Amino acid sequence: MISRLKPEWLTILLAVLIYALFGVATWFYHSLPGWFVFVIGGYVVAWHGSLRHEAVHMHPTTSAQLNELLVLPSLDLYLPFRLYAQTHTQHHINQNLTDPELDPESYYLSEQRWHTLPRARQWSYWIFHTLAGRLLLYPFWIIPYFWYEEAQRLVRGDHRNLQAWIRHLLGIALTMSWIIGVCGIPFWEYLLLFVYPGTSLTLLRSFAEHRSHPDWQGRSAILEAEHLFGILYLYNNYHALHHNKPDVPWYKLPKLFRIEREQLLHRNDNYLIRGYLELLWKNLFYPKGIPYLFER
Repeated sequence: MISRLKPEWLTILLAVLIYALFGVATWFYHSLPGWFVFVIGGYVVAWHGSLRHEAVHMHPTTSAQLNELLVLPSLDLYLPFRLYAQTHTQHHINQNLTDPELDPESYYLSEQRWHTLPRARQWSYWIFHTLAGRLLLYPFWIIPYFWYEEAQRLVRGDHRNLQAWIRHLLGIALTMSWIIGVCGIPFWEYLLLFVYPGTSLTLLRSFAEHRSHPDWQGRSAILEAEHLFGILYLYNNYHALHHNKPDVPWYKLPKLFRIEREQLLHRNDNYLIRGYLELLWKNLFYPKGIPYLFER
């Protein structure tokens, strides 16, 4: 059984480390300063999100059921794994990247849709296309909006996502049993010190991943960041590499990137960002391009 599953032990050890860090941060929560919990809590929730991304791509085993079980506890609370797997699979149809009609992870609108929006909505999109808006404000928009859309789907009698939500509620129950029942952390404090910064860090990763470009290979970025942010995002910052070879596990990406760096930059039309400090400097208050795609 074990040999057929082909386990990736580094990813399994990573999962143990993530849950251990989460356990320590929550167990000692009441004796830690709030700013420290905010940093560590946000980091570990975003790190768990990166692990969930690996599970979608069939890591650390060849069993989808085991991989889903590995990330069953929902640390960010809001995103069902199976819905994420569904949309992310669509996102990896590379020819459709950033297309708002075909890519469910696109942050863009069609040009036609853009011109129908009232001015206030247009301004909100401009704000969310700045790094400050994406990190500080967008979590307060995306989570309630997503839950509202899913609730409306159920009210209309569309039960296609119901099983995904049942499993997700089980994951929430596991997390909240530990957070509230064992560690005594108030729910709103968990939202503020774990879910909010964790969601923001995840949005930091996705902020620079794609752009509008005539060629699909030119739509995915290379962001050179190893160490703290590289391991946080499991080297998904080498995003053009990930879209070219989505089956490669996280721990093989740095070496592969060093080998293929020049080829990748040639294919993605030199969409290169030299670290998150550069991204912060360029886009903290300045939008990353326009929020809509020009019609072909």
